[in-house]
Amino acid sequence: MTRRRPPGVRAALAAVLAVTMLALAACASIPDSGPVRQGAPVAQVNDPLDLDFNPSPPEKGASQQRIVQGFIDAASSPKNNFKIAREYLTTAMAASWNPDESVTVDDGRNRTYDDQGTLWRLDVTPVANVDSVGSYHPVASTAPVGLNYQLVRENGEWRISVAPNGVVIDDPTFRAVYAQQNLYFYSPGYTYLVPDARWFPARVASAATRVASSVLAGPAPWLNGAVVTSFPKGTQLAVPSVTTEGGVARVDLSSEAGQADSAQLQRMQYQLEQSLGSLAQSVQLSIEGNVQQVPSLSTDAAPVRNPSVDSRAYVYRGDVFGPVNGDTVTGLSGLSDKVAALRPTAVTLSASRDQAAVLSQAGVYSVRKNGDPVRVDGRPGLIGPSLDADGWVWSVPGGSPGAIQVTAGNGADAHGLVANWPDATGILSLAVSRDGTRLAALLRTPTGYALMASGIVRASNGAPNGLTEPVELAVPSAGAQSAAWTSDLTIAVLSTTSGEATSIAQQTVGGSQTTTSGPTGGRTIVGAAGLAPYVVLSADGTLLAPTGTGWQAQLDKVGAVAVQQGQP
Repeated sequence: MTRRRPPGVRAALAAVLAVTMLALAACASIPDSGPVRQGAPVAQVNDPLDLDFNPSPPEKGASQQRIVQGFIDAASSPKNNFKIAREYLTTAMAASWNPDESVTVDDGRNRTYDDQGTLWRLDVTPVANVDSVGSYHPVASTAPVGLNYQLVRENGEWRISVAPNGVVIDDPTFRAVYAQQNLYFYSPGYTYLVPDARWFPARVASAATRVASSVLAGPAPWLNGAVVTSFPKGTQLAVPSVTTEGGVARVDLSSEAGQADSAQLQRMQYQLEQSLGSLAQSVQLSIEGNVQQVPSLSTDAAPVRNPSVDSRAYVYRGDVFGPVNGDTVTGLSGLSDKVAALRPTAVTLSASRDQAAVLSQAGVYSVRKNGDPVRVDGRPGLIGPSLDADGWVWSVPGGSPGAIQVTAGNGADAHGLVANWPDATGILSLAVSRDGTRLAALLRTPTGYALMASGIVRASNGAPNGLTEPVELAVPSAGAQSAAWTSDLTIAVLSTTSGEATSIAQQTVGGSQTTTSGPTGGRTIVGAAGLAPYVVLSADGTLLAPTGTGWQAQLDKVGAVAVQQGQP
């Protein structure tokens, strides 16, 4: 067996993409189709490169290795339904190969090609996978992935007769060709819009069609049961094309949409408008060709998208709980005395400012403006509690990550929820998203740490009664301390790196991760607003906020900084 390495085709392409794209053997143009589809998925966000990699077709007399390498490179371009990539395949294989099944994103630096006669094996180091609906999954392991290709001669030329479905693409090229597109669904009750991040080829001509088809196909599997759609079951595009003219997207729906009443039609129209984003300013709905006159949702009826929080941090300091104003803390009417009396070490504050979930030495309490504090969980070893948009208090012991308990705000109906977190031995943070539809957990495992997100399934009365199968997100391998939602789609993880130095990783749910340095001695991170998406409380009680390239002390002697679930 001969072991060979590719001649740097990918590395050269990545370098050229990063510099100017002016001299590239494979020319540049706008992509107009994509490999990740279910029905007709999304395919546009703002891509500054405005290009597509146009690979070369197979050369006459090309060797087996050149055919395999050429096919891998050509599959980076979805143009014309992967027309160039299919030229490297036999006639039969070109007809059956399904590039839409998945995308394997690799680092592009450690590819190796092995051959055994006409059987070739490509080993890649994975970075992420994109599944058939466009959901992005960071890999849990960077162990090499092997892909096998069988070659035969067809019309005197080497062609691939067996190839795995899906495409392989290096990370720099992936980020040039693909982009994140957010679809939107509703929370139960239609109070909030909930994003569902997908990845599709950028700047394709059929972008509006792909968005509409993906919305109609429903949310990603891990959100099933946690969010709802406004479209009647079975609704599809009556004609597989959405035209956009003058900023108006015209969407023709199948007959199932005729079951919707006027209020539902408004929600359907709004859901499409929000999902289309910059592709259209408005949507005109029709059903089997019959145009529907659908008024826009009023401001009062429109759901909340990406709930914001107060730009001021809310803290417990001395005998006061409330917002920070300069170097003092102003008491929060109706709650300050009750929360401070519990001497909290962790607090989560409702958006309406009329309820708090509080961790004290005696356990977790529900504190409301009306009535006395109620202890809802007295188990030992509890971590900071969370609070959802319906007033349910979430609590769990740090050493028993599967023992989640939810309790109504008045202390009634305490019950457990089953969480499928394989191999978790401890839990550091439990955080419900501000819209109440998803739960994030920072877990300790035998090999390090894991960050998981699950959808929250609710009964008809709003009570949480289950969690969906989780998705695992990227997380630092050591030193994790705290995690918090910083937006409707982003979770920040604070970790200790060396000594008292820290780092902060911002992880998009369904997307990639960015990392920056954190403050010395940081222990707790919470979402914020204004110039920074988070603030950090240090071990010595100093509240710190990022400023420029450093960190600035905001207040000292802070006993707890509250997680805000929104604002009035």
